[in-house]
Order: sequence, then structure tokens, then C-alpha cells
Amino acid sequence: MDPRAWAADFWQRHRRTFWILHSLWALMTGTVVLWLAHERYGFVPWVVGFLGLTWLSTLFFSRRGLRDDEGDRPARFRQEVASYLTRIMYQETLFFLLPFYSYSTVFPSWNVLFPLVLAILAVLACLDLVFDRWLRESPVFGLVFFASVSFGALNLLLPMLLSIGPDIATPAAALIAIASAVPIAVRGEIPSLRSWLLAGLAAIVLLDVAIRLPQLVPPVPLRLEQVTFARDLDRTTLETTGDVSGVADIATLPDGLVVVATVFAPSNVPATVALDWYRDGTLIRSSRDVAITAHADGFRFWEALRPATVPLTPGRYRVILRTTDDRVFGTAGIELR
Repeated sequence: MDPRAWAADFWQRHRRTFWILHSLWALMTGTVVLWLAHERYGFVPWVVGFLGLTWLSTLFFSRRGLRDDEGDRPARFRQEVASYLTRIMYQETLFFLLPFYSYSTVFPSWNVLFPLVLAILAVLACLDLVFDRWLRESPVFGLVFFASVSFGALNLLLPMLLSIGPDIATPAAALIAIASAVPIAVRGEIPSLRSWLLAGLAAIVLLDVAIRLPQLVPPVPLRLEQVTFARDLDRTTLETTGDVSGVADIATLPDGLVVVATVFAPSNVPATVALDWYRDGTLIRSSRDVAITAHADGFRFWEALRPATVPLTPGRYRVILRTTDDRVFGTAGIELR
């Protein structure tokens, strides 16, 4: 029997089993990438760079001249390899991004939705048989997938690389991601008018979300590193006195309750932040807006509840640290009795 015919027959008989095993392997490697990504901000520029190279190679091997030559097996093989490597690279990037977004995500808050979307896409990308069919048949799904991965990576990189705030980085990342995702999403075919219209509509929706609903996206790379509640503090050094936690007695807080929050970023990242006080779920005070430059050594932000302005009464107190566009990235609580 001809070896090529035998190999083709073997592949046809065991193709489904192979892809199922490959899906399990992809989930396992994704778990490893999750572990490797922990606190490794230095890898972020490299990941974005590899995404750019993958994007260029995918466009090159998806040129119409290569697609039209049905009899050219080497060309078809190169196209298949490029498609496979593209999917693998985007898939592993999703797993890599998840820890960084989890650092800046607060539950419960609206910004849980974006890391959840990334996690769902990461798992779907491992299900080869389903995922490949969706990419081939739906330009909208292809656009959402490629744009989400690119946006997630750029939204994390731009503040670190250019020292710009999340309020600027998020719409900029969305514009670049959508512009790069459209040709990738429709690369496998000569796009029909319907494909372009659907892809364009999806692009408009994604861009609108990034610009008008930024609170759905965690303000990476900012994150709340530490919160301290205390009776008072030195305003010069911001050193606290009489730290309290868990459950505290109101009688021990005659001058009110002070909170000091430490904000972390892997590089200089400017932002304007504010802190909200809640008692038993009701907003009782919002601080002034403060322009900060977060960095690896941390930036400390403090606020106080003074009896003259907000009387301390028994209840559960919760502070929420947010940017001025309502992007929550830290919270802590204490109970007063």
C-alpha cells in the first residue's frame, strides 16, 4: 500500500481523536502559561511583539495568490501551518493575559466581564474541532476573537511602554486592535459584502464599548497592593497609628477612621483616582479626585471619615478605589461595632 495513501487513510480514521487529545494538551499548556505569567511584566512587550510577527506572517500566507492555487500542496501546507500557529499564539496570549487582568479586577464589579470574556475565549480556543469551524464560518466571531486578544495585550502594554493613563490607553488599544483584526478575521476567503458588513458592525460595537463603557475593562496595570485602616496618620509621612482590621470598636476611634491605600504599577503610569466610602452598601462619602503616578515602589492614597462630617455608626464599611471614569481596581472592608 502506498505510504501516502495509508497516512491519509489513518488520518481520516483518527482525525477526531487527534484533535481531542490536542485540545487537552492545549488546556494543559495554557495552565502552564498561567503559572509562568505570574508577576512577569517584563514578558508583556515580547508577547505583543510575537503577536505582531504572527499577524504579518498570517497575512502573508493568506494572500489570494496562495489561496487560489488549489493544486499547490506546499502552498496549502504553508497556509495551514500559518493558520495553526496563529491560533496557538493567540490562544496562549489569552492565558498569559488572564493573571494581569485578575490583579486589577474587583468582584463584584462590572470589570469582571472582560477577564471572563478572555477566559471563555481561551478555553474555546483549545476546543479545536468547534473553534476552527467557528473561525471559518463566522467573520464576526473571528473579529471578536482576534480583536479581544490584541486589545487585551495592547491595553496592558501601552500604559507601561508610553507612560499614559488607562483612560487614553484603552480607546487607543481598541482602535489598533480592531484595525488589525479585520483583515485577519476575513483572511480565509474572498470576503463577501455581507462578511464586511457584519465585521464592520462588530468593530463598531467593540469600539463603542471601549470608549463609552470603560468601566467594563480593568484599568491595567494599576492594582491595589495594600489597604490599612487606622485611628490616625501622620500627613507628612503617611505612617498610620492604631491600625485596626476585621472588627473594631467605635469607642476606640474618637477621631474617626483613616484608610491608606497603596497603588502598584510595574512602571510609571499616570491616573486620576478617587475613593468611595460605603456603609452597609450605601455610599456615604466620595473623596476628591487625585492625580497620581503609580510605580513599582507604590503610591499611597489616604482618606478619612471624621465624626464632624460623617458620624461613625455601627455597620460594615467598605472602601472602593476607582479611576475617575469609574473603573474599579481595589476594595477593602472593616466592621465597626
